[in-house]
Amino acid sequence: MTAPPTVSALVTVHDAADRIAATLDSALAQEHPAELLEVVVVDSGSSDGTADVVADYAQRFPERIRSFSQPHAGPAAALSRALAEARGDVLAPLAAGEVWPSGRIAAQLAMLARHPEVGLVYSELASGAPTDLRWGLDSDPPQGRPVARLLRQDCIVASSIAVRSALREQIAPIPPEIQRAGWWIAVRAASEAEIAFVPTARPAAEIDAEAPPADRVAELQATLAFQRWFLRRTTPDAPYFDELGAIWSTFAAGARRLLAATPEDPFVELVLVTDAERADALLTLAEAREALAQGETRPGVALAARAAALDPWCEPARALLAEALAARPRRLPADPLTGARRFVTLAFADELLAHPELLDAYGRAFDDAADATLAIDASTLTPAAAERVLGGLVQQLGLDDDGTAHLLAVLGPIDAAVRERLPQRVDALLTHAPRAAPAAQAFDASTIAALHTLATHASAA
Repeated sequence: MTAPPTVSALVTVHDAADRIAATLDSALAQEHPAELLEVVVVDSGSSDGTADVVADYAQRFPERIRSFSQPHAGPAAALSRALAEARGDVLAPLAAGEVWPSGRIAAQLAMLARHPEVGLVYSELASGAPTDLRWGLDSDPPQGRPVARLLRQDCIVASSIAVRSALREQIAPIPPEIQRAGWWIAVRAASEAEIAFVPTARPAAEIDAEAPPADRVAELQATLAFQRWFLRRTTPDAPYFDELGAIWSTFAAGARRLLAATPEDPFVELVLVTDAERADALLTLAEAREALAQGETRPGVALAARAAALDPWCEPARALLAEALAARPRRLPADPLTGARRFVTLAFADELLAHPELLDAYGRAFDDAADATLAIDASTLTPAAAERVLGGLVQQLGLDDDGTAHLLAVLGPIDAAVRERLPQRVDALLTHAPRAAPAAQAFDASTIAALHTLATHASAA
């Protein structure tokens, strides 16, 4: 973005007359030019005075607030309307009862300006992540294109999202059966572009503290419906295909949790399956068997997943999916450091792009005569994005000339476990960020001479 972008705050509200004012105030108070930030309010059939509060704000801020109303059909339908009405370059959902800290939009816009490959940025992880998945505020936030990880759990707070309007066609309208609008936006955006995490201050007060607790049964049903929507549309080229087994296992585990949450109701509805879907499941199951018999493994697995998702009660479809997943040849991850020289230093693409002085310092200390390689972990970027942004940085610093330092880009996709072990496999790290042990010793631009000495001694040994 070369010019300051326009922003649309997408406020959705239903019966929140006592909380909507604080939400609107937080949107209007963002550190962004007032004329470049509009607030789009969609009132979803409120009957408690919410409309009067919104009308008062619209009258006081006629150039900044546009309001719309529609019959109550849930938050996803309201957000679909807001997405359709928005005019901004960047779209940021904000549910009534939630507030933004004043600097949130500015920090997110700065990230989008620095990284054109990023289509969505967010600032909060859900705090109630199930412990068996080990995702939450203390773990690494999803970044890059983690579609499969996102499909396993709704872990991004919807009101902390800012997404480029260029992705509007991919995220809107939200399908009627999808109730978790923020989750939908995150998965769809990660399917098309990179996503990034920019931590910002949390709101000073939780103005939603008195909201009624979530209905656990309805929450689990919404989760199953969401995951089933994607499983029913699995193709061999789906961005989550290689982790299909884990997604299906999570889907099945969710069904078991729903049953356990309602022991007094043996007739609880897990997912709604129509007669047409049951018939379609049988046809798809036959296609899956034929594809697998012909040795077409990936199409067969995809079809088996679709059959099982169309009718989760179809035992033959579930059995075929389990059999196909078990028989699927495992991809052995190639060594991402293949081609490296004797002494390997690991750097991280996102950090080099944010702090080019790190790469500049390395290039000044090391040349092609050194038996050393700087491996740059760019596995969270698409290969095309890595080539564009890293190639531009290398060229800018003059490191693409003959005789300059030996560089190696680690491109994705690579196995997550392989990526996590990289800091342990190399001889040194080039980073400002502290790394927990076990990891190689870290150096930065100010200690590059010590890194060069270490590399020289190691190569001579």
